[in-house]
Amino acid sequence: MRSRISWRFVLVLLSVLLPLALQASAQDSSTPEERAQWIQVKRSLEGSPLDADVDRQGEAALNRLMAVHDIHVPLCQALFNEFRSMKYAYAHAITRQYMIASAVFMIENPDKASDTNAMNLAAVESTLKSYQAILQQKPDAKAKSLEDLLKKQSQGKLPDALQKQCR
Repeated sequence: MRSRISWRFVLVLLSVLLPLALQASAQDSSTPEERAQWIQVKRSLEGSPLDADVDRQGEAALNRLMAVHDIHVPLCQALFNEFRSMKYAYAHAITRQYMIASAVFMIENPDKASDTNAMNLAAVESTLKSYQAILQQKPDAKAKSLEDLLKKQSQGKLPDALQKQCR
């Protein structure tokens, strides 16, 4: 009698957990709607990174991007570490923008997914747009490393500098 109860319990448990597991694995891939939303969130963060609603959308997008298994972003470790370790009030917003913009580049340019130089350039340019939007609202919120990137961008030296930094 005891083994019958155990088997029945196992069958009931499997009948409940299996559909949940299948649903979870189906959600491990991004949907076309999510990818379109991430593109929009990236653009919104470029213009209004300090807006509370846009910030929440950015957090949700980043969390989902990190959860899906169909988008693998080869981040430049040197840039990622530089952004993440900045002693800057908005370091998280900058790092998040770099990560989201990198993923969006791959979504918008699947034929260039292996071109890490192009991806890093597009992501940093997006990050600099966010930084400039922060400065519009908080003129004193300057960060030396981002100012250096802006200077390189204005001199046309950003692509070469990123290529060297991300070897």
